[in-house]
Amino acid sequence: METIRFFHVADLHLDSPFKGLKHLPKEMFERIHNSTFASFEKVVKEAIERRIDFMILSGDLFDEEDRSIRAQAKLVKQFQTLHTYDIPVYIVHGNHDHLGSRRLEIDMPDNIHIFHEKTEVKHLTTKNGALVDIVGFSYGTRHIRERRVGEYPKGTADRYTIGILHGSEGSIHSSHETYAPFTVDELLVKNYHYWALGHIHQRRILHEEPFIVYPGNIQGRHRKETGAKGCYEVVLGGHHTELSFIPTHDLIWETCKVSLKGTGRFGEVFQRIQQAMESICGDSLIEILLTDEDSLTKDINIKIDNGDLLEALQSDIGGHGEMKWVHSIRRSTGKSGFREQDPFKQEVIATLENMDEEDWNEALAELYEHTSIYRFLEPLEEDEKKSLKYETRHLLENKG
Repeated sequence: METIRFFHVADLHLDSPFKGLKHLPKEMFERIHNSTFASFEKVVKEAIERRIDFMILSGDLFDEEDRSIRAQAKLVKQFQTLHTYDIPVYIVHGNHDHLGSRRLEIDMPDNIHIFHEKTEVKHLTTKNGALVDIVGFSYGTRHIRERRVGEYPKGTADRYTIGILHGSEGSIHSSHETYAPFTVDELLVKNYHYWALGHIHQRRILHEEPFIVYPGNIQGRHRKETGAKGCYEVVLGGHHTELSFIPTHDLIWETCKVSLKGTGRFGEVFQRIQQAMESICGDSLIEILLTDEDSLTKDINIKIDNGDLLEALQSDIGGHGEMKWVHSIRRSTGKSGFREQDPFKQEVIATLENMDEEDWNEALAELYEHTSIYRFLEPLEEDEKKSLKYETRHLLENKG
């Protein structure tokens, strides 16, 4: 069969609100807020330069169900650019941007092919004559709990078959709630040449030849989504696959580990952190993780706890050439420090970690039963609960 070249992209989360960062200087927040758009622009630019045959978007193009006009307009503009270069795009909608969500019906250019709620096969003939079947479905509602793999037809020998699936592989433990679950074996029996997965925000190759792949998201959106983000260029030639990762992030989230062993003055702490940050390349949002704190004086600990150190680091942002913004400082677990010796905080953290469904319902009952608020609320998903636990623990451990 003729060789085909395509991009596998997932989890754009355009117009992500970047909650918790609105306290930043206006220009910096605007840069961060626009980062998902800038990342997709990089995807499109790379697609054109590499002359791909087509692009696959494996769900969650938007971050919110009530997608903004701004996000839709920017996306369509990029689709029109791809249309100019005759690059078709095959799209499934996921749990964040399901077909039942509130949105304006904006006309899409002819190169955009969106899968419906029912599993379907779309046929493509590339410029060099290769025949490709692309199989998938879009989420009709936010919650797809049932297995959908059984609806996918088996591949045939005379053409390429590519499956798109926004869902959860059974062995993966992540903060993302389980949707449209599947196993690798269930995918392999379909005899497809490639499986383009979405939903999990870390890059993972679950199987090779045929490749079953999560590309991760194109731009990290919070401190837990660290490292390079992007998409994959996939080249299929018969039964051989070449996979190339393409970084597309506009900003990168990093954790910078800093040993304070032997430091006795505040200036030494500040300088050691600055030196550690020099190893980070590119525009970055940085969490400082302090270790070996036993030599710190009470005065230095107070300056860390009351925010003086963080303020000093943030005021030095212009001195690097690149944008390096320290968004938080965290101490390593198990080390001595005033916060960790507080029995009240220890009890609160232990309670958080042991909360079950009944505890969540009790804690949120007043909100969900409020006559003016309840209709605007939806039940918290598992990833949202984990995020709340993380943020609460972070606040407890980093505030005096």
